[in-house]
Amino acid sequence: MAAIRPRDLLSDELLERLGGTREVAGLIGGGSANAAATGVPAAPAVPASADVAASLTRDIAKLVHVGYLNVALPAEFGGLGCTLRQAACGQRRLARHAPLTALAVSAHLYWTGAAADAYRGGDNSAKWILLEAARGAVFGAGHGLPGHDLRFADPRSRCEPAGESGYRFRQPAVVSSLTPAWDWVAVHAVTATAKHNAPDAVLAFAGRGSRCTPAFRVARVQAVGSPGDVFTTSAIGWGHAILASVEYSDARRAFNQAVEKVERMVTAPVGGHPLDQWPVAEASLRLDAMKARIAEVTHPWPLVRGQEPDLGGQRLIGIFTMRHEVADGARRVFSLTGQIADAQAVAAR
Repeated sequence: MAAIRPRDLLSDELLERLGGTREVAGLIGGGSANAAATGVPAAPAVPASADVAASLTRDIAKLVHVGYLNVALPAEFGGLGCTLRQAACGQRRLARHAPLTALAVSAHLYWTGAAADAYRGGDNSAKWILLEAARGAVFGAGHGLPGHDLRFADPRSRCEPAGESGYRFRQPAVVSSLTPAWDWVAVHAVTATAKHNAPDAVLAFAGRGSRCTPAFRVARVQAVGSPGDVFTTSAIGWGHAILASVEYSDARRAFNQAVEKVERMVTAPVGGHPLDQWPVAEASLRLDAMKARIAEVTHPWPLVRGQEPDLGGQRLIGIFTMRHEVADGARRVFSLTGQIADAQAVAAR
């Protein structure tokens, strides 16, 4: 376990200088319905504002400077070798202050976390991800169509072989990512032509810039279906847990702000204090339940994994269920914060 935790790198002074403070509610791709059916979560669409992208780029540079993006790398690659639990805690702290920034770096953390799991388990096929991250490369996740395959790809997405070791992806949106400064972006789709009586799910990374050589790396080509190796199963566990942590923390931040505003503005309530009303109690209970559900995935996640995947059956379903419940819970908490604000307005009259 890392002696220095990811959250320790996020000083109060650093967090105050971050600009990605926009709420992430509704931005994480697919919502609860898609999250429950997706392998690795679809990345959100790119914000429309160029100013937002520029702000996120500056934030990411600050996080790179303090070493935050390397927390999942094993020590021999210059990282902290953190656990999934520690990475999720770091993301919660970051999201309380800069939720959009936390969302923008989530893909980098779950890809490097999955690569670290595979490396520790003796699978060197994703070692290049660790090497690239160690030299400063940032990983993003292309969203394309929302995923419905238990690996990575939506059955409606399509790619086709192009040469001996490449694929051509048909949807331009597949390389759209909330991470504006990415060096490598994950792309995934189902092959348009079936092989062995069934299509394949292809996961690849497209690079940009002179440092990304070769500029296209195929990470996995596997039959469509449930996860089958440590790298893909870890990407599912890390991806859903980290994104759920951001959703939870953003909802917690909104709730805390609503309660603090009521406490500041209501001095002599008429007909009972608004904080004694049901929306406050329900929001508190839902937030506690969301945090507990995330812990059910992150706390037992092993730092050293064996060669064989262990995300079959109920455990895989449990991860998808956790993400579904956190996404639903976050939406409900945001709705309840609106009711708290309405109650405050009535009491202040």
